[in-house]
Amino acid sequence: MRMHPTLVRYWNRTPFLLPLAGLIAGIMTQVNLLLQQIQILSLLAGCLIYLLLFFSLPLHFRFRQRWLGYGGSFFLFWALGLLLTQCKDIRNQKNWLERFINQESFQSLELTIVQDPVERTKSIRLVGKATRVRTKNNHTPVTGNVLLYVPKKDSCRYALPGDILLIYKAPALIQLTGNPGEVNWVRHYVQEDCTHRIFLKEGEYELLKKVQHNYWLSRYISQLRRSILRCLYQTIPDKNAAGLAAALLIGYRQELDPAISQSYSNTGVVHIIAISGMHLALIGWLLQQIFFPFQKNRITQLLSQLLMIASIWLFSLLAGATPSVLRAALSFSIGTAGIFFERKPNSLNSLFAAGFFLLLLQPLWIWDLGFQLSFLAVLSILLFGRTLQRISSKVPKWLNHPVQLIAVTIAAQVLTLPFTLYYFHQFPASFLLSNLIAIPLSTCILYVLITILCLGFIPAMGIVLGQSATYLIQLMNQLIQWIEKLPGFIWTQLYWTVPETIVLTFLLFAVGHWLINQSKTGFYYTAFLLCLLCSLQWYELQKRSKQFQLVIYNTTRITALTWIKGKTAISFTTAKDEEDSIHLRYLTKPCEAVFQVRQHQFNALVPMLSLPACTMMIPDRTRVPPTSSAEPVHFLLVSRMAPFQGLGWVRGRSIQFAVLDATLGTKTRNEWKKLLNKEKIPFYDIRVSGAFVHSLR
Repeated sequence: MRMHPTLVRYWNRTPFLLPLAGLIAGIMTQVNLLLQQIQILSLLAGCLIYLLLFFSLPLHFRFRQRWLGYGGSFFLFWALGLLLTQCKDIRNQKNWLERFINQESFQSLELTIVQDPVERTKSIRLVGKATRVRTKNNHTPVTGNVLLYVPKKDSCRYALPGDILLIYKAPALIQLTGNPGEVNWVRHYVQEDCTHRIFLKEGEYELLKKVQHNYWLSRYISQLRRSILRCLYQTIPDKNAAGLAAALLIGYRQELDPAISQSYSNTGVVHIIAISGMHLALIGWLLQQIFFPFQKNRITQLLSQLLMIASIWLFSLLAGATPSVLRAALSFSIGTAGIFFERKPNSLNSLFAAGFFLLLLQPLWIWDLGFQLSFLAVLSILLFGRTLQRISSKVPKWLNHPVQLIAVTIAAQVLTLPFTLYYFHQFPASFLLSNLIAIPLSTCILYVLITILCLGFIPAMGIVLGQSATYLIQLMNQLIQWIEKLPGFIWTQLYWTVPETIVLTFLLFAVGHWLINQSKTGFYYTAFLLCLLCSLQWYELQKRSKQFQLVIYNTTRITALTWIKGKTAISFTTAKDEEDSIHLRYLTKPCEAVFQVRQHQFNALVPMLSLPACTMMIPDRTRVPPTSSAEPVHFLLVSRMAPFQGLGWVRGRSIQFAVLDATLGTKTRNEWKKLLNKEKIPFYDIRVSGAFVHSLR
């Protein structure tokens, strides 16, 4: 089957597509299979030998069988992806921190602060790079980052990158809880070489003002960021407006009102307050206007292009240098370099090149949600935007700009739709209206904020600009919150599995190929993938309608469990206050997505639960054990409420299985284990094995 001419043109004009695809395949393979380095090197050597043999063949044969060369190149980059993923994982390093932490001989750990402190509700979060661990016998150089939480009223809030922190308590390895649908925080933090965390009290650490000289750039960026924040908060009188201004300008979201942030997310304009390619495009356009007079002379053109690139990268560092921001900065740099060399870059190839080089730098960024959505949004605009703009071009001139904006907005949503459904389980149907309002307003606000940084030191100018920024931000917030309240514009409980997400993504590609290129093959692929997607959804519907599950969560804060039958769930918990209720929703919401629950009730936990196919007893030291009964107890849940001696709750009963939850203290846990072993009752320890997820069928 011959490839469609349009696809051939795309293939020929995007040489970075094949290396990027091979690299991504290698990363995904290594993450799932965890091959050893000797195996990877053998595969890499095999791919190199294959390509050397292929290129030693006659030219006419290589041309006729060029797909063999493409396949060999793909597997070469696949093997490179395997190797990079294995090497970049800090857990494979010989001097990884976990290998040298011995709880018995541990005395202290020296760390270098690498990020700005982040103030939380009751603590301050720091990220420190481990440099040396001290034990009773020696000092050992180590590597790996540690998450540190210190009391809020502490001098650590003023720490800068490069400062030294000495801790006298061994950090613990970050581990998954096993709760259904939980975010894979282990994989998330490994992207930053962070594998441990620790909660410190006063006296368990010491901040030393010994500056590491190789952190001069990080310290400069940190101080510059603090100066910008100080300028914004001094100029903009309204606190909420200043918080959104900081988020919009440099991605600083610590002072952003959570309710406002949720409103932007629900209306599909969260990219306004999360630094993305749009912000860099606006700043890049402004820089191009500023340096336009210097484009006539070759030397001044070179200097201006270098200054533009440097400015974009400085902004990227100020915005936190997240993968999505770095992707946009790298694409801008490639485009700017192309202008200087008088070679118009291919935008699609520049995108693939940016993705390829960023994944070379850190392969695990493939799992970063911002990187995924940013890459797919730009890819979607490049593939579908021009066609949509051409379709919508036959409008009056005064409607041209709004219609073009609508076309680009729709194009950006096409390929991000599957990931939005999978990660957020909702779709903001108001995204067109909200983007039509938010993008022009946020553009004006961004330029006003930049002007504040340049001219805000002039008293009269600072007052006028501050009031203008406040008015524009408040207007945008009010409009977004008004759109959020419109009925029927937020579609929730859209639960999509990984296979459904993958098939939907390919289906959207096939539909685009069919409609844009008028391809019969695209139509056949569309029909096949549509049938496959419907089959997957029917299978999930049947599977979830018959499910019967019991989930006991792995959390040390409260005791919580969920009984699920079909798409209905009932949760029982010891939650007492608002903070406990928030924590409970943090546990149950991902569980709802995994099991596709539609109706959910919440009840207080009582010592005896009788549910269909599930009788559960929860020992409580404040209550007298119920009288012995011949009726079987399916589950015995031993929690923080349990007495130290539990013989009265066990004797004379037919207990089929026991579960020790994570709230149970160490001494009581050990005592109950002895009792259960003595009574020959099988048990499951949540603290050791993770959340208890059991089918009741």
